[in-house]
Amino acid sequence: MGKVVLTLVSKDNDMCYLQALASSPSYSAVTSFHCQSKTLVEFGKRIKGFPKSTNETEEYSIGAGKGKAEFSFQVYGSLDNCELWVRIKGLQGELEQNAEAYFPIDYLDNTAIEAFSRDLIKLGTGHTKVAELKNKFEKDKA
Repeated sequence: MGKVVLTLVSKDNDMCYLQALASSPSYSAVTSFHCQSKTLVEFGKRIKGFPKSTNETEEYSIGAGKGKAEFSFQVYGSLDNCELWVRIKGLQGELEQNAEAYFPIDYLDNTAIEAFSRDLIKLGTGHTKVAELKNKFEKDKA
């Protein structure tokens, strides 16, 4: 199991307020943050067609301030088996202490990454409210 879900909470001109959820069999994390719509489109374009080679990696960060999501894609063995390390940062509790979770979501195939790429572009252009990346086991549950 493993997935990342970016949900549009609200949008004002070129700014989005997103909720980011990441989960794996052992961990899960959620945070909310602002980001520019164009950042989502750029992220989607950047991972489009990933991977092209077995040694390729791709990193991207969205969000600002204390709330953000950082993504690090890498190939694991073969082109149809990728891994994502996701870092979710946010605030926790009444004292607004920094909270952070960092864990892998593995067993991603290139078709799942391609679908996430398309969803990110649609999210950034206002044509959808959710961008979701599911690994092979989560896709089978749908």
